[in-house]
Amino acid sequence: MNNIKVRLAKNKKELMMVFKIRKIVFIKEQNVSKNIERDEFDKTAKHFALYYKNRPVGCARIRFINRKAKLERIAVLKEYRGKGFGKIIVDYLIKYCKKKKMKKIFMNAQYYLKDYYKKLGFKPKGIIFEEAGIKHIKMYFGNK
Repeated sequence: MNNIKVRLAKNKKELMMVFKIRKIVFIKEQNVSKNIERDEFDKTAKHFALYYKNRPVGCARIRFINRKAKLERIAVLKEYRGKGFGKIIVDYLIKYCKKKKMKKIFMNAQYYLKDYYKKLGFKPKGIIFEEAGIKHIKMYFGNK
């Protein structure tokens, strides 16, 4: 797809844009409490924005925990879902983590998206648990 780019949020304006997308997707659509959607990890995580025709339409963050990378807050605005944008941002995050030589890449995926993430190379591990009132499952990228 043309006119698409993913990049690290590089200033306060871009970070605020990432938070706006998260607010729309997680707080407004999924009813996640605003008290837990933004957390103490936002200060130290790497935040990414996905642009389509220079318009921000998706976002994500990565937290580095020792030599492991945890993908979090992956979101695409509703009108852009089902068009491959989620795959683009996840692929970008995986490449970014590999470049940083992370030993493991994992996430707490919303359970209803488990099969979607399996297609992107993630494998579920463990039991279903609840986070922010939503069912989740831990998933690892690759053979780990």
